[in-house]
Amino acid sequence: MTDPGRFVTSIYVDPANPHHAWISYSGYNFNTPTQPGHVFDVLWTGAVAAWTPLDGTTFPDLPATDLVRDDVTGDLYASSDFGVLRLASGSAAWSVAGQGLPMVEVPGLTIVPSARLLYAATHGRSAWLLRLP
Repeated sequence: MTDPGRFVTSIYVDPANPHHAWISYSGYNFNTPTQPGHVFDVLWTGAVAAWTPLDGTTFPDLPATDLVRDDVTGDLYASSDFGVLRLASGSAAWSVAGQGLPMVEVPGLTIVPSARLLYAATHGRSAWLLRLP
């Protein structure tokens, strides 16, 4: 597996393992059909990196603009041109994160673990917060 040949938008390094990261990419699979994917789990084993695509069938063909991980639950949050998606730990299905967030571009995400909050910076609709489970 190789990367999808598009721009990297975010790298989130596992605080418990510096050889493990989650990486998000811009662009559309439509434009790179032989190298699809927006979100990957990457593990470096010393000689090679294992790339596991996390899009599954539920991540839309949209640029992933940012990626953060809730280190308390293990859930991943990916922002896109149309809101924020959540991949619950142990799940293969992405879902819309929270309720009430407008369906607009979200270029930035920040998690405050101690407060159990996720902040989402939107394009033109201010900043929003989601309470984390």
